[in-house]
Amino acid sequence: MTWPLLIFDLDGTLIDSAEDITSALNKTLNFYGKPSLPHEVVVAHIGEGLRKLIADFFPEHKDSSPEKCQHIHDRFLQTYEEEMYNTTQPFPGAVSFLNKYPGPKGVVTNKNEDPAKKIIRHLGLDAIPWVGVFGADTLPERKPHPLPLQEMMKRAGRSAATTFMIGDGLPDMKAAQAAGVGAIAVEFGYSKLEILQKYDPVATLKDYAGLHNLVLELINR
Repeated sequence: MTWPLLIFDLDGTLIDSAEDITSALNKTLNFYGKPSLPHEVVVAHIGEGLRKLIADFFPEHKDSSPEKCQHIHDRFLQTYEEEMYNTTQPFPGAVSFLNKYPGPKGVVTNKNEDPAKKIIRHLGLDAIPWVGVFGADTLPERKPHPLPLQEMMKRAGRSAATTFMIGDGLPDMKAAQAAGVGAIAVEFGYSKLEILQKYDPVATLKDYAGLHNLVLELINR
């Protein structure tokens, strides 16, 4: 039996990091004289990477060159480094599943690679034999481009037919479609399920306790 490659998003899929991201963003906004935002507002914007997050909440810089707003990115990253270990935890059952799943596993996130690997290490998830951990700045393209998924499949020796992308955001669904990979939409993440379902995921995931059986069901279809 060939166990499929499972590619996981990070924030909102493997880990619940929304509180720490909200805290870091609000401190960044306050530093630049902007008011704090409600948690639910920030959560709705998590998932497309730092540049999109900053662009959403600093619209006055949306037409600026990346160099002109680099100081805002740097301020957020510095603040997030101070905040990201406060409340972030793996979702219930995630670690148990990862330890038991016999097939290849990878992480593709739109969080930058350095903070992604730091939080993975802090949570003890670096003990998982990942095929790779790709951040937004690891490769020339990030989700929703198919390149990170294609590179992960190449490393794992799996085809699109034996790969699933598991995520809670539109970039996950779109990347899966672009790569010809089956998407599993997370119900407990940061995006509304009805939005994710517009991209025809092959299944939805209610919790990690059910993921093993879900994978078996999918490969036996």
